[in-house]
Amino acid sequence: MKYRLLDRQGSKRLILVFAGWGMDPNVFAHLHHEGYDTAMVWDFRDFGIDWSVLDDYSEICVIAWSLGVYAATMACHGIESRITLRIAVNGTTWPVHDSLGIPKAVYEGTASTLDDRRLQKFFRRMCGDRESYAHFCERAPGRPVGELVDELNAIWPQPVLANPQVEGWDRAYIGRADAIFPAVNQQRAWDTAGVPVTAIDAPHYIDLQRIIDHAVIHKDLAARRFGERRASYEKHARVQRRIVEALDSSIRQHRIDEHLSVSGHAVLEIGCGTGLLTHRLLEYVQPGALHLWDIAPDAFTVPGATFRSCDAELAITRTLPERFDAIVSASTVQWFNSPRRFIAECGRVLRPGGWLVLSAFARGNLEEVAQATGRSLPLLPAEEWRGMVPAGFEIIEFTCNTAELVFDSPVDVFRHLQLTGVNGLGSYSGSALRKAIDNYPMRLDGRYYLTYKPFILIARKKR
Repeated sequence: MKYRLLDRQGSKRLILVFAGWGMDPNVFAHLHHEGYDTAMVWDFRDFGIDWSVLDDYSEICVIAWSLGVYAATMACHGIESRITLRIAVNGTTWPVHDSLGIPKAVYEGTASTLDDRRLQKFFRRMCGDRESYAHFCERAPGRPVGELVDELNAIWPQPVLANPQVEGWDRAYIGRADAIFPAVNQQRAWDTAGVPVTAIDAPHYIDLQRIIDHAVIHKDLAARRFGERRASYEKHARVQRRIVEALDSSIRQHRIDEHLSVSGHAVLEIGCGTGLLTHRLLEYVQPGALHLWDIAPDAFTVPGATFRSCDAELAITRTLPERFDAIVSASTVQWFNSPRRFIAECGRVLRPGGWLVLSAFARGNLEEVAQATGRSLPLLPAEEWRGMVPAGFEIIEFTCNTAELVFDSPVDVFRHLQLTGVNGLGSYSGSALRKAIDNYPMRLDGRYYLTYKPFILIARKKR
């Protein structure tokens, strides 16, 4: 495999793109995502690569397209601990399979008859329509046909690689009009693996910028927004305050407070922020037993608790097993690239009998803002959050509610978002802000609403 850095921002976070068969850096040179460097690997005539080129990155998000999904499955050994997100796009972990991958006859026929004319025919089928094909031709790869044939033959047949492992993939995007990698085969493969699927109206060739913008969280922006609005957050974060009150009530209702008050029990709070939840926890957690993690370097600190500035999504993967007796978090984990992986890690570091107590926001949160701006966070449906609880846990409570704030004008809505720092989608000013204000939906009562979709998940690790 070959590697190239496409976009350098000086970040410690990296989006690593595994290109499809036949591609080179020309195709994806335009990719960019604020807060991340971007790199790609291509040429799968072998899966060997020196991953030391990634030593400076603390977090890696893998976006794999087409046969790149298989390549990423085979080649990421050695960097797993830093990968927080794996997204598959129009591909599966089976490169050749009549029901789970590219049909064998199609694959072998392509490898045995490929020439320059047939390659262009393949690209046209890959793109689906003239507009997409013209867009692709502007960035077309320049690799010789003989090299591409060698690449196909290196991938298949290879008996030792015929049954790849599928663990670790967070989501698969499937183009309904895929004429290369049958959509029905993709759906079947990911359903079998238990990986959530998002189907989109697209051919095999998809501009990956669309996927990256939707799937990858700009963590540094989120942290900066909260940091800038620390002084005004508590006054204006009305829904978040209600969530903390509900979490505290559930903790007491299920008598978790008695568990947390036991001497020697260690409690971890993820995303302590300004301390809304921390103050509640300190009413029953023993002094010195509460550990606070937050991505902000100057988050809330208090006597009786130990504060650590860190990216919790990464830090928890490096935490010793069975370290904590409870992990609690309010309005934070929706900012993680892979909540599923984080919750699995929580299961690993909790002691038997330990509690997982968290709230976050489900799909539909701030839906009016999404309608007005055309942009939204990659929030998951409530049922997916419930399904993330690992085996070996008993779900004690799962509730999802709707909370609405009412405003007199769209200007007041965006002022609220600014004062709380909760949107994480970038700044709105000038023409963009005016357009968002003009597009903001008004209810029949002549007022403007902002919808929150919080849920509470409480689970206990079995002894």
